[in-house]
Amino acid sequence: MRIAPSAAGILGLAICTLGGAAEVPAVPAPLASCSVLTDDQARLKCYDTVAGRTPTQSVDSRAAAAAEPADGGRVGSTVAAAMDAVTPPPAEEPPSALAKRWQLVAQTDRGPFVITPYRPTYILPLSYVGRRNTEPFQATFGADEPYDPIEAKFQLSFMSKLWPELLDPRGDLWFAYTQQSFWQAYNGDASAPFRETNYEPELIYSWKTNVKTFGLNSRLLNVSLDHQSNGRDDPVSRSWNRVIASALFDRGDDFALGLKGWWRLPEDAEKDDNPDIEDYVGRAELWTFWTAGRNHYAVMLRNNLDLGDPRGAVQLDWSIPLGHSPVRGYVQYFYGYGDGLIDYDFIANRLSLGFLLTDWM
Repeated sequence: MRIAPSAAGILGLAICTLGGAAEVPAVPAPLASCSVLTDDQARLKCYDTVAGRTPTQSVDSRAAAAAEPADGGRVGSTVAAAMDAVTPPPAEEPPSALAKRWQLVAQTDRGPFVITPYRPTYILPLSYVGRRNTEPFQATFGADEPYDPIEAKFQLSFMSKLWPELLDPRGDLWFAYTQQSFWQAYNGDASAPFRETNYEPELIYSWKTNVKTFGLNSRLLNVSLDHQSNGRDDPVSRSWNRVIASALFDRGDDFALGLKGWWRLPEDAEKDDNPDIEDYVGRAELWTFWTAGRNHYAVMLRNNLDLGDPRGAVQLDWSIPLGHSPVRGYVQYFYGYGDGLIDYDFIANRLSLGFLLTDWM
């Protein structure tokens, strides 16, 4: 006796026979309703539908996915390589301020004959000198002329690369110029003269090092030929020539350090207007620069390296931002020998207020 299938079974059989592609709720049906299907995938889908499960991936497709690619994985490796090629490399550390100034990396290289900052450039409209050397001033402007303790001081300093990769890919030849002036701007009785101006051209050969040294980045070794003079006649003429060796270090934009030592080139004793300048101005210099928030600080130390009779100078710098302007408010304190060439053998004590246009770095 044949038993007619139920209506639910007939409905399930019809759905599975048509392929069951549509996502419809599973309808309970006797398993026998699916056994009559001859297509393996359709029969499996029917069984899943009757059991209330999501239709599974076919056996053939699972086997194909598990099987090793016929090309031995070359296609997969090629795709992976292509993905790696379009993946951007890890971001490099941006160049430091010192690296930018000396054009130590390719993205900061401006090429030759482009003017960039060297030492700080500043304008100090109020500069008070606590101890004044009146002798050279009166020798220049007259014994009766008063020396105003409040004057203006300013410095201009820049450099330019002359010959990239000279002698070595890491070596560059630079020209630098620094001019420092002391102006009796408020001394109307003496017709507001420039009391002293020092001129300092410098030819520098720099060699990029870029190695780690005691937690700092050693950036440059420099050797330079330096001339400094005030362009005056006797008895207030001052000048000397030096060979200077220096090294520059930094730690990002937060800290920088410079070490400098020099040897004075000999001059004819009859023409030397300051034969003992090294004993006062010194033979070595150290400067440090660091930031704390938006404040910048710097310390300069000079010494003659004579343990029996040490002489030299110290300068303290502090600058703060002025709104969004690149110009910064600037306070400078100097004590010691060599405030200016004309006073190289006199201890000056100076406090100045003004504006900083370019910093040490």
